Amino acid sequence: MPGPSEWLAPFGKLLSEVTNRWALAGALAALRYRRVERGTTDVDFLLEWDERLVPTLEEAGYDVREITDPLVGHPHLLICRRGDERIDLIVATVPYQVVAIDRARDHALTVEDVIIHKLIAWRPRDQEDIASILSAGHDLDTEYIEHWASEWEVEERWHQARNWKIG
Repeated sequence: MPGPSEWLAPFGKLLSEVTNRWALAGALAALRYRRVERGTTDVDFLLEWDERLVPTLEEAGYDVREITDPLVGHPHLLICRRGDERIDLIVATVPYQVVAIDRARDHALTVEDVIIHKLIAWRPRDQEDIASILSAGHDLDTEYIEHWASEWEVEERWHQARNWKIG
């Protein structure tokens, strides 16, 4: 049975029919930078809103559930399901998310933006992702991470993560 990594390319192609303003996020983006792989059950994308998204996805056979913030005026999350496929579209609603899309390379968040997203989420699996990414020895733009960690008020998490001893 195909899994999340097999859903990535066809869904990315579908997104590109609507907009080029999208980036792979979540566990599959983290896998690009982790030292050790880990499994996932879904695919996450960060993208800018486009009115054509929902009709295009529904036409492709996806059941789309929209989660809307009345202050934003459009969905901030689209939960897309088709058969076994589980794909979540995080719609950019704050300036940082637009910056992260702008910085993306080959439609994937940069290592710094993956870390920032994981600092914000801070679940045990996100902490594990950060630890594995840091242990891989990437050349990080720490000023960028520190700036956004401060903006999101997660700088203490970043300081904690930087002090982890990776075995």
